Amino acid sequence: MLRTRFGMAAFCWALAAAALGQHEGHDMEAMSNETAAPRLFESDMDRMTGMVPDDPMAGMPMPFWHLMDLGVARLAFNGQGGPSGRKGVESSNWNMLHAARDLWGGRLSLMAMNSLEPATFPAAGSPELFQTGEEYHGKPLVDRQHPHDFFMNLSATWRRQIADRSAVWLQIAPVGEPTLGPTAFMHRASAGENPTAPLGHHWEDSTHIAFDVITAGWGWKALSLEGSVFHGAEPDEHRWNIEAGPLDSVSGRARLRFGGGWSGQISYGFLKNPEPSEAGDVHRVTASLHYGADGEGPFAASLVWGRNGEAHGRSAAWLLEGAWQATLSDQIYARAEYVQKDYDLLAFKGEPHVSPPNEPRLANVFAFTAGYLRDFALVEALATGVGADVTMYSFPSSLRAAYGDFPVAGHFFLRLRWDRGASHGSAGAHAGHE
Repeated sequence: MLRTRFGMAAFCWALAAAALGQHEGHDMEAMSNETAAPRLFESDMDRMTGMVPDDPMAGMPMPFWHLMDLGVARLAFNGQGGPSGRKGVESSNWNMLHAARDLWGGRLSLMAMNSLEPATFPAAGSPELFQTGEEYHGKPLVDRQHPHDFFMNLSATWRRQIADRSAVWLQIAPVGEPTLGPTAFMHRASAGENPTAPLGHHWEDSTHIAFDVITAGWGWKALSLEGSVFHGAEPDEHRWNIEAGPLDSVSGRARLRFGGGWSGQISYGFLKNPEPSEAGDVHRVTASLHYGADGEGPFAASLVWGRNGEAHGRSAAWLLEGAWQATLSDQIYARAEYVQKDYDLLAFKGEPHVSPPNEPRLANVFAFTAGYLRDFALVEALATGVGADVTMYSFPSSLRAAYGDFPVAGHFFLRLRWDRGASHGSAGAHAGHE
């Protein structure tokens, strides 16, 4: 009951955020909506902060602060089937504040992204079959997706154009996202309205919340090269604080736009002791291919691969996901995954045990999700929708004692989104969204 009340509080937070900009440009928005084409929502922070070769806000001088506020809040019933499944009501949510202005011959961007999930998720995380990563009370999380920290991003980025289609940038972030992996799942256009973290999250994009991050980058035309130093430890179970630490980890990434809506990235990262319960470093390699990543059209898709190299061996994850905004009100989304998970962890949930002879080290897990969301008019300045999805799995038969013969998971949720822009107290536009 307490978590449900916090979930309702998160929705009040969403309503308040939207109300801040409710008076702005209603007539213009109405005219725009009459002629609008179906398009997806994306919230790639690199584009907003200008960490790309072409300035997303080119031709828009900013002698004063340009302000933006966008985010999402869901109130969901989460049902995970089988012996390892759980059910409950929860709220996934985040809010992003962005401020930018011209300064020192370039552009300064300040970002603050927060989530109330430490209060609106169960303390041990949202139930999710076959999910692993991070820990709670000294034990690894299994069949749970951890809450996001209250501070998801606190960063300052300075970008300077050095040629017609070339720029350099520097970002300093007490909480930020190193140059490792694709755009995080909750910000990808291809993730659609899917409320669930990928099972391969900790192979692909889990460093989207890291501490003490310093990033430098250069871009020219379609190419971007960038690198980061940061503190490699994953966030702990204390979700309301900032966990500073030594700059002990590094990453590098190359991104390329191929034209016609296609783009891709390859990246490598060395993570120093990311998991406290599993002493050891991780060497992570990722590669991904994307279509429609900017959310400008009605369809987007991503193919993502990640591999972790650890002292006890290597494991990999593959993901294919897509979203189609069929009409202004109707969206279909889907995700297919193949992940190599720690067999022992799935079978015994981190509890003490004696491993059977010939027990495999890895379990091959397949998951397929299909979902639908319907938007409707409810509150002005909020995109309101109702959605549902279902996920089915394939896994080794030796895990049936833990998961059952045919576990099925699903969500039914109410979603609120907001995306408001203002410049020096007047109506403004979110580059790439308006």
